[in-house]
Amino acid sequence: MSRCNISPDSGSPVLNVRMVGRGEDAMCMEKRLSCAGRALGVRVKIDWRSDQYGEPVVYIGEKRLVDHLVQTTELEALLKPFIEHTNKET
Repeated sequence: MSRCNISPDSGSPVLNVRMVGRGEDAMCMEKRLSCAGRALGVRVKIDWRSDQYGEPVVYIGEKRLVDHLVQTTELEALLKPFIEHTNKET
């Protein structure tokens, strides 16, 4: 279960993601990404770019992480390997 109500520590690692999309699904994805990051102990910095399509697509670097709205717990599982890699770099 996600811990969205916990604020990330200002010293927490930052995970940069890029999201392309628009509308309500993209706004929900933005919130879910932030919640998933908090649950994993990182701050997620989202570079959000609007496009003509509605479905949110999330990238980490050049890798497409997800191409539709998913639950926060699924995002946690998808982000975890990237978080572990980020923590090793700090």
